[in-house]
Amino acid sequence: MSHHGKLRESKACENCGHFVEKRFCPECGQENVETRQRFYHLFTHFIEDFVHYDGRFWKTILYLLFRPAKLTKEYMAGKRKLFVPPVTLYIFISFITFFIPAMLPDSNKSSQSTNQTEQVPESNIVVRGEKIDIGELNKDAMQERIIHDFPKAIFLYMPIFAFWLWLFHSKKKWYYFDHGIYTLHYFSFLLLGSLLLILINWTISFFSIKMSSINNILIFAVFIYFIYYFFHSHRLVYQESKAISRLKCSFLFIINTFCILFFLLFYMITEAFISNPTLFEEIKNFIND
Repeated sequence: MSHHGKLRESKACENCGHFVEKRFCPECGQENVETRQRFYHLFTHFIEDFVHYDGRFWKTILYLLFRPAKLTKEYMAGKRKLFVPPVTLYIFISFITFFIPAMLPDSNKSSQSTNQTEQVPESNIVVRGEKIDIGELNKDAMQERIIHDFPKAIFLYMPIFAFWLWLFHSKKKWYYFDHGIYTLHYFSFLLLGSLLLILINWTISFFSIKMSSINNILIFAVFIYFIYYFFHSHRLVYQESKAISRLKCSFLFIINTFCILFFLLFYMITEAFISNPTLFEEIKNFIND
């Protein structure tokens, strides 16, 4: 386990005042180190807590990707110090999933700029004989808001996903809390899998050969694995027969597919109106005309 910072000369714990013989306070467990440190320690501490602490971060990631239901079953069995907590895991993966792609350089930027120079730039579009500036649609603002708020939309849907699980299983044997843990782990897996797919696609996009067919195959394979992961992890967590589990999963998959599509559509419409407040009035005038 990594240690954060230089030990304090004082042996009195800053948190509770108890005498600290070594590095950690025997009363409250706080590390007796200098509290005033360089700014970069804030970031390094955050990474170290995940990556180095007893190796549980990498163990959690490997189980999350390749051991369906393992994390959920271990957590429900009370083995909660061996892995990263579900909520913390989801928040961290959600952060890196939407932060890292935004930081990646665009491998197609040069080719796109070349194509743009060969075409005649159009700054306006004609609608009913009137020119409308494309910038008025606030596409950039809308895209930025979607990227910023999309993790929140996913997070807001998770209680709905857990609700359907609660509806399909015994209320005496399974609490809503149990379904929430399974939902956190499954959505963390979906986000992490999506991030890996983005990174792979970004990497192969640097090659000069056409990779569209490979990308399509890769996306299809990942999608199939997502479905398999759900069916397999569901059966292992809820310990039902294959026939019953597959039947429930089929209904759950269909229901959640429609719910997610409706939820995302509603989300996109909401984001569109927030990014462009005059859009509703424009649509209303268009219908009236």
